[in-house]
Amino acid sequence: MTTTLKDGKGYALDTSAEGSPTPTLHLYDVIGEDLIGGIAAHRVVEDLGALGTIDALDVRVNSPGGDVFEGIALYNALSRFPAKVTVHIDGIAASIASLIALAGDRTVIAENAMVMVHRPWTAVLGDAEQLRHHADALDKAWSAMLATYSRRTGRRAETFAQRVVKAGGEWWLTAEEAVAEGFADAVVRPEKQAQVFGLSRFHRVPERLAARATDNAVPPAAHPAVLEIAAPRVVRDAPSGSAAAAARRRVVEVLRLGG
Repeated sequence: MTTTLKDGKGYALDTSAEGSPTPTLHLYDVIGEDLIGGIAAHRVVEDLGALGTIDALDVRVNSPGGDVFEGIALYNALSRFPAKVTVHIDGIAASIASLIALAGDRTVIAENAMVMVHRPWTAVLGDAEQLRHHADALDKAWSAMLATYSRRTGRRAETFAQRVVKAGGEWWLTAEEAVAEGFADAVVRPEKQAQVFGLSRFHRVPERLAARATDNAVPPAAHPAVLEIAAPRVVRDAPSGSAAAAARRRVVEVLRLGG
């Protein structure tokens, strides 16, 4: 059951941490799976079920977000897990990852970590009726997210919606602000600084966080080029080492879910 992170990124469930009997779930990737990685909710659910009866679970989050419905499924899986769940925000909990961070009985955030909340967004093609359908779906997803934020923090849903609008669409919170707004219970010293990634899709990334990002070379996508409902998929018809495959991987990175 033990897996390891690769270059500080990915999904891992560590059940054999030396000196600690508490299993640790690492969510260090985009939420939702595609051809270049990501975290599938069904895999997390299966792994949690295989743990059997345990007293406590640590969940470590460092994610730019992803598929909103995959994120909601992850949130629900952690919320109903019978053990005491402690969530640690190690680097960033952005977009739908900010919702997942609220799934535990207790949430702590590293003093140099951040949280970001925004409305779900998508890029679609279709006629007017199809576009109205997607707009309605986005509104419902946002309402569902706001209801969860409100219930877990004790704040009014309208308050969070207004904060996002006033922040220009992306509400970035420092560790201290996250505690003040109810997204975390305490600020802790980090064991080591977690690298951050996937920030090129956002438009208002704080300078101190952007300086730590590993994808600064990827140009920001023009809004609304980030898909958050229905993940983009790439057809497997080119050799992995070809220029076409490399170009597709770049496209997927830019269009990966930003929820």
